[in-house]
Amino acid sequence: MNRTLFFRIASIAVLAATWILSLLPAPDMPHFAGSDKLHHALAYFACMFCWGQLYPLPLQRLKLAIAFVAMGVMLECIQYFTPTRSFEFLDMLADAVGAIAGWFVVTVQLSVERRLSHRASSSNLSE
Repeated sequence: MNRTLFFRIASIAVLAATWILSLLPAPDMPHFAGSDKLHHALAYFACMFCWGQLYPLPLQRLKLAIAFVAMGVMLECIQYFTPTRSFEFLDMLADAVGAIAGWFVVTVQLSVERRLSHRASSSNLSE
């Protein structure tokens, strides 16, 4: 399986899981202080990281990050109308932090990969 196909499948799976887990009743799991916010941040980090792999241009990834922040706000607003979930501003903040962190990590990662491949191709040309 090539890298692009892997990230396409992972992107769809992570996005679907985020929507499903955001709208289903919250499971009774052991919690520690802040674990809910950590789950939010990790979900949006994963969304941004996976989808960001598919967009080579920085402006495309920035628009994607904004879309994920908007998705977090929208899902939080939808949760207000569900009987088993609740609306929390801090959840929206955690979603935004995760999306921004994912944007930063994938942007740095792709930049480093691009530089390394450029160096490798330059050294191959000089041989």
